[in-house]
Amino acid sequence: MEYQKANQIYYFKVGKGKWTGQFEFRLTDKERLKQEKVGLQNNLLVQAMLLFQKLFGKARIDSEIKIYPQKYEIGSAFNVVRIHKFGLTLYLLKEEYILNANGKDVVVNANDRFGPFPFLLNKQKSYPAEILNEGLQSRYYMPLLGSTWICEYTVKDNDHVDGLLKCDWGESIETIHRL
Repeated sequence: MEYQKANQIYYFKVGKGKWTGQFEFRLTDKERLKQEKVGLQNNLLVQAMLLFQKLFGKARIDSEIKIYPQKYEIGSAFNVVRIHKFGLTLYLLKEEYILNANGKDVVVNANDRFGPFPFLLNKQKSYPAEILNEGLQSRYYMPLLGSTWICEYTVKDNDHVDGLLKCDWGESIETIHRL
């Protein structure tokens, strides 16, 4: 089947499959983090991630996107993202992407978890995304750690994607490639 719409190209043609790479988290503005009032729990998570990364370096990120072209009006995809180090899960994200027939927009329904314990620090959320540049770029507006993050992914070729996730006080960099 030939996918024509940008959101179908992005998930069904480019994204489908298993991916791996590196994940790096940075605090870019400590004062802004204090001003944002993200809450004690989110602040502790930020500090824990920074400390863990300082001690052990960048984490590994693994992802697998499964596609469901017949689901909903023009299809959906399901992604499981795991950020980990030494076999220890630091962050787990399960997302369903519901594609809009306009070919650009996507609704993301997600469950995420910080840390290795499945019964702690779980959240459900829904947020918008858009697929740009004829299916070679995406932008997500993701609520995370008490702030809204703009997450932009750029397809370098069909086997390599660079991600930059930013908020007013922090950023994350993902460099991933197809397995």
